[in-house]
Amino acid sequence: MGKQVLIVEDDEVVADHLASLVRDQLGCVPVVMSTSAGAFEIAEQGCAFSFLDVKVADGEIFPLAARLQERGVPFVFVSASDPAKVPDSLATAPFLRKPVAPPRLLEIARQHL
Repeated sequence: MGKQVLIVEDDEVVADHLASLVRDQLGCVPVVMSTSAGAFEIAEQGCAFSFLDVKVADGEIFPLAARLQERGVPFVFVSASDPAKVPDSLATAPFLRKPVAPPRLLEIARQHL
């Protein structure tokens, strides 16, 4: 079994696309969550990398991103939201504006896996 990659995305089409990329192109195990609350448990169990949408079903993702940062888990924001809204403490994380081409998503993930 490959490394786990956490995907927090509430748009099913986008989540399925990311999961396919993670599985087929990276050889990792995608773990898809539509809420940040559900994703906290995965973050605590451990994952190798994470794709995070900024706005999900239960609000903004920043508390989860901060927890991943504390645990040393690399992540990238993948969102249509304004990058300027990212808190200063998380501003060093990569931010990809949707829509993002698959090669760019894979490039960022491969840098950390």
